[in-house]
Amino acid sequence: MESEILWILAPVFAVIAFVYGSVGLGGGSAYVAMMALLGLDHTQIPMVALGLNLVVASGGFVQFARGGHFQVRSFFILATASAPAAYLAAQVPIGRTGFQLLLGILLLVAGLRMAFSRWLQSGEITTRRPSWWMLLGFGGVLGAAAGLTGIGGGVYLAPLLLLTRSARPKTAAALASGMVLVNSVSGLAGRVVVGTVMPWAVFLPLALVVLIAGQAGAYGGAHRFKPATVQATFGILVVLVSVRLLTGVL
Repeated sequence: MESEILWILAPVFAVIAFVYGSVGLGGGSAYVAMMALLGLDHTQIPMVALGLNLVVASGGFVQFARGGHFQVRSFFILATASAPAAYLAAQVPIGRTGFQLLLGILLLVAGLRMAFSRWLQSGEITTRRPSWWMLLGFGGVLGAAAGLTGIGGGVYLAPLLLLTRSARPKTAAALASGMVLVNSVSGLAGRVVVGTVMPWAVFLPLALVVLIAGQAGAYGGAHRFKPATVQATFGILVVLVSVRLLTGVL
């Protein structure tokens, strides 16, 4: 069963890692969507997704930081709230139905965000310094979501920063990749504490695939291109997955 799943997931995850890595994201929303569709154990899905987030977002974080797009102040305020929230939320027990309901709602929002990514990232915007309380709120809510479901939160943070005019697109991508990194480490730590075991036979091959593809995407996104069209296509697919999950629960 594991080998069959890997043959399906590996090429799909490679494309996901490349596209998400190019905009500073870990790809957790798409990883989780695919694994949920294939019926993987709902207690292991967040572990695998958070681990893959960590692999992809670390490369994106380095590439965008090297490109001069990183805001230290905003990152540390976000991390102050998101890290403990992800750690604690990861320890909250949640049944399969509750997991699918929460996941379906979050994927629906994430998919719509990606579908409209071209609009969010188009044109020059005038930015202003974000307040610390707003960043703490963003970090706390998205950290909790990461711990519960395995979605790193970057897919929500980037549009929030753009809509509030708190950052330019590449700065938002740099901060998103940093928060995915922090949330993934904290969420994994919280799950390890309560005894959740990583399915290494599934995770390790996928980690190698997304490492290579994610690094390539991160380099391209930081220095060369803007894959908004491909990201929007993924958004439509994620919306369809969310609808299927929600209809199955409701």
